[in-house]
Amino acid sequence: MAKKHPLPICGMTSDGQAVTISEVELGSLTQLAGWDNFDKLAGGILRKKSLSLPQDCRSSFRRGLTTVWRIAPDRVLVRSDTSMSFEAVEPLAALELSHSRVCVRLIGPGAASLLSRVIAIDLSEVGFPVGTFAQTAIHHVGVLVVRFGGDEFDVLIPTTFGVSLSGFLVEHLNRTR
Repeated sequence: MAKKHPLPICGMTSDGQAVTISEVELGSLTQLAGWDNFDKLAGGILRKKSLSLPQDCRSSFRRGLTTVWRIAPDRVLVRSDTSMSFEAVEPLAALELSHSRVCVRLIGPGAASLLSRVIAIDLSEVGFPVGTFAQTAIHHVGVLVVRFGGDEFDVLIPTTFGVSLSGFLVEHLNRTR
């Protein structure tokens, strides 16, 4: 059974860089999915909310506290601080996913270094600049990793793996408190 660690946890990576791991409020998470004419239909729905459809599956669109990630050619995730309702437009489906993910935030000069120990992605500022996201896996569990600042990452983890993956990250730190 996974050991529960009370978050936030402050620590150092093995190369002496500080990191704080905390769980933050996810807010609202909605998925828009479709098939034919997805770009046109989803783009229109998002424009009505003053949002935009990202053109690729690595960059995001951010306006205020709302972020849009294109997670597949015919699918986007919209994260916002308040619940967003999207009008029904055939053949799009809007799914409320707020309870399906937890958000773990890593902040500090060692955040990229810590994450690079558990995921196989170049997290340098050149390879993974601010605003970039990737879908990958930590310990065989699918996650979404977002770089919000030079030393700030959010990791969206399936709720059922929140405790075990948070603990997995913490175990990679030399804790200072």
